[in-house]
Amino acid sequence: MAERKECWYSIIRYSASELAGETINVGVLMHIFDEKTNTKFYLLEEHSPKIRAISDSNVDINIYKSFKDSLEYYLNNYSDNLLGKVGEIIIGSPLEENFLERLYEQYKEKKLYLTRPMFSLTSNPDLLFNRIFESYIGKKYLNKSDHKQVSVKKYLRDIFQEKKLLDKKVAHDFSITPIKDLDNIKINIDFGYKNGVWNYMQTIPTLTGPSKNTEWFAKTKFMFENLEKDTKVHFMYRSSEISDEKEFYGVLDYLTKFDTNRILKFDLEEKGKVLELCSIIEKDAHDIKDLLIS
Repeated sequence: MAERKECWYSIIRYSASELAGETINVGVLMHIFDEKTNTKFYLLEEHSPKIRAISDSNVDINIYKSFKDSLEYYLNNYSDNLLGKVGEIIIGSPLEENFLERLYEQYKEKKLYLTRPMFSLTSNPDLLFNRIFESYIGKKYLNKSDHKQVSVKKYLRDIFQEKKLLDKKVAHDFSITPIKDLDNIKINIDFGYKNGVWNYMQTIPTLTGPSKNTEWFAKTKFMFENLEKDTKVHFMYRSSEISDEKEFYGVLDYLTKFDTNRILKFDLEEKGKVLELCSIIEKDAHDIKDLLIS
């Protein structure tokens, strides 16, 4: 029988208008005690039907997004030190059992806030998390595949923003035409920089089911086969978010074997490599304004 782990969880709630009195559940945050402590969380995106239902304008949607982005940024970066420090903000140590209680106090009486933490023992935190989310937010809003991809992509975006590289040295969310004279065939690129040659940085979606796997694999292979010979592709991922290591690394290893010099693996959990990458981009990458990007 699997050993049960200690978990504390809170429901993340949002009040769009004090006058209207509309408050909805928008996410779940779980603090798990295992060999190492970690958090698991998922907030609704700003374009979710639930958020739009209580928003009267794009301003309302952007207000929610600002609160969501702030909390997600902290949760994506707090584990870099024992105090839970992100920039100048110290809320609490993730090694302490009262970490969620500290977050609860920090966000109390704000438009986006946490419910008082609740305790549970479970041998399967992922299953417990999903059931809590389905109960409080709704099963149809729990798209784990999208969440994992967004989480990795947003984590990388936050890094580039913090280092003041985004839109200056690093381009994002642009498309390329791998086959000359066929403008209607495009490949979407998550991030990229150029230091003499293009370096494309692609986040890897969660591989779930033969149909989605085949579609993503075919698109990726097509991109490899038609890129300019000097272009490099970096697969960006966070090892802590991989649920099926055998399947994930099996696909990743197979793809990198196409060309080990041009197709590279990049684990964002390796902080030294991340800092080195940002340093290389800062020193060697061309300014985005000098590049032609579609």
